[in-house]
Amino acid sequence: MPRETTKFIVKEVVVGVILGLTYYVVYVLLLPEILSSLLQTPISVAEKDLSFFLFFFIALSTAESLLKNNPISIPLRLLTKLFGALILYEVLNGGVVETSITMGDTVLQVEFDLSILLYTIILVSLIYGFIDAFTFFTTNEEI
Repeated sequence: MPRETTKFIVKEVVVGVILGLTYYVVYVLLLPEILSSLLQTPISVAEKDLSFFLFFFIALSTAESLLKNNPISIPLRLLTKLFGALILYEVLNGGVVETSITMGDTVLQVEFDLSILLYTIILVSLIYGFIDAFTFFTTNEEI
C-alpha cells in the first residue's frame, strides 16, 4: 500500500473518530443535560446504552469520513444525524417529560410537552443532512 494511501486512511479514521465523539457528546451528553437543567428534571440516557451509542457514532462517522468522496457517504451522514435525533426522542419520551414538584405538603405532578422543540431539533438535523447532500453534489461534478 502506498504511503499516501496509508496516511489518507489514518487521517480519515482519526477525523471519523473525532466526529463520532462530537456527535456523541452533543446528542447523548450535552443536549439531554441542557434540557435537564432548563426543565429542572432528571433527563439522561440509560447507562447500558452509552457504550453502544459511542461505538455507533464512531463507526458511522469513520465510515462517512473514509467514503466522503463517494455518494454512499450521503446516507451515512443522514443516518448519523437521524440516529442522534432518535436518541433525543427516546430520552425525552417522545417529547413528554414528567416530574414531581413538592411545595410544602403538596406534591404537584407536572408534565412538559416538548414535542415541538424535539421535532424542531429533528427537522434541523435532517435539513443539515440534506444541505450536506446538496453541497456534496454541487462540489463533486464528476458523479
